[in-house]
Amino acid sequence: MLGRLATYVVPAASVIVTALVLFGPGSPNPAPFVRVRGVPVAGGRTLALRLEGARRLFGVDDVAALEGVTVEVTDAGTNLAPETVSLGPDGVGEASIEANAPLTGPLDVRVLQGKTVLAEGTVPLRPPPPKAAPARDIAGVSSGSFRFFVHARRGHLVSPFPETLDVAVGLPEHASPYRPSFAGITLSFSGSGTTITPEKNDTDERGAASFTVTPLAHHVELVISARDPDGHEGRWEGLLPVHPGAIWLDPDLHAGLTFVSPAPRDRVYASVVTDVGRILGAVVPVTRDDVGFFRGRLDVTPPEGPAQVIVSGDPGERGVATIAWPLAAQPPSAAAPRLELLLDGSAAAEAREHARASSARRAAVFLVAVAALAEVLLILVRTRASQRDLDTNLAAAVSLEASDEAGAPIPPEDQRRIVAAARERHPALRVALAITLVTLGFALLAALSTFRR
Repeated sequence: MLGRLATYVVPAASVIVTALVLFGPGSPNPAPFVRVRGVPVAGGRTLALRLEGARRLFGVDDVAALEGVTVEVTDAGTNLAPETVSLGPDGVGEASIEANAPLTGPLDVRVLQGKTVLAEGTVPLRPPPPKAAPARDIAGVSSGSFRFFVHARRGHLVSPFPETLDVAVGLPEHASPYRPSFAGITLSFSGSGTTITPEKNDTDERGAASFTVTPLAHHVELVISARDPDGHEGRWEGLLPVHPGAIWLDPDLHAGLTFVSPAPRDRVYASVVTDVGRILGAVVPVTRDDVGFFRGRLDVTPPEGPAQVIVSGDPGERGVATIAWPLAAQPPSAAAPRLELLLDGSAAAEAREHARASSARRAAVFLVAVAALAEVLLILVRTRASQRDLDTNLAAAVSLEASDEAGAPIPPEDQRRIVAAARERHPALRVALAITLVTLGFALLAALSTFRR
C-alpha cells in the first residue's frame, strides 16, 4: 500500500513544486538598480550625488521609490562617512558626502539597499572647470551715431517674468572719439511681445542705463532709440534671448531660492555648482500659486563666492527647461557644468536577476530529474514485489500438489528451494531506491529554498 501511494505522490508533488518554482522564483523579477549622477571635481570637499532609482524587467525600466539606500565612498583608500537616503516618488534622491580633506580621487562608489548592490564602480575626478568666457552681448544691429552694448544681467529671460537689461552706449567704430562724456543720452525702449519699464531712461557718465523687460512671448524684438542733447541719434534692433519653457529663479535670494515654473509640474531639480563642483542638490516640490504658476522654495543660503544654480524639469538636467542662474552679483568664474552619468547599475542588476532566476530553474530541473529516477525505481520495486507474490502463490500450490508427473512426492528440499527462489530479493535495487528518495528530499528542499531568495 505504501509503495503504491509513493508511486502517485512522488510525481504529483514534484510537478507541483516544479511549477511553483518555475512560475515563482524561476521567473524574472524587476531588478532594482540606481544611476548615479554628479560633478566630482578634484580639490572639492563636498560630493553631491543624485541617485535615480529604477527597476528593470525585460529591458524596460520603471521608476522605483527605494527606501534605505546607502552610499559608500572611498577616496584614494580613505573611507568617507556613508550617507543613507530614501528616494522620492519620482525615484530621485540626493546624497551629500563631506570629506575632511580635499578630494584627490579616484573615488570608489558603492550604492546598496540592505545587502543588494544597486550600483558600484570607480569614478575619476575631473579637473577644475575652465574659466568662463566673458558674458556675450545680445546680438543686434546698431546704426546712427552710437554703438550699443545690450546684455541680460542674469544671462537669460523667461516668459513671462521680469528681468533687467543693461545697456551701454558708445561711439561706432568709424567715429572719432569727440565726446568727453556719454551722460544724459536719452534712451527710448520699445518692442513687440513684451512690456518695458521704464520706456525712457537717461544714461550715466559711463553711458550706461538699465531697464526691466517682461517678455510675453518666446520671440521678442527690442528696439532702442538714443538721442543726446546735441541732437545726435542712434538705433539698435535685436532679438531677446528668451528661454522657452525654462524655470525662473526669483532674483530675491534673501528668503532662499524660489523657483517658478510657467508649465505644470510636480517638482523641479536643482544643482548648486561652484568652482569646486556640485556642492548641493535638491528635489524641490512645486505647487500651483494664485496666478497659475507652479512655485517652490529651497531653504538654503547661497554660497559667498561665485556660484550658479542649475534648474531643470528632469533629473538628468538635459531637458528644454534646464537653465543656469547666477547666485551672486559677480559673474561666475567658470562655466556651469552639467550633470554627468557616473555609474549605471542597470546591466549588473539585470545580470544578477538572470543568474538568480536561472539558479531557481536549475533547481526545478534537478528536482524533476530526481523525481523521474525515483519513479522508475519505485515501479521496478513494485514489479519485483508483484513477482514475489506470484512466486509465493505458485510455491504454495506446488506444496499442496506435492507430487511430480509420475505421482512421486516432491522432496521437501526441492520445495524449500522453490520458496527461496520466490522470495529472492534485490538489495542493490532497494539501496538505489533509498539513495534516490534521499536525493529527492534534498532536491525538494533546494527547490523550495528558492522562494526565500
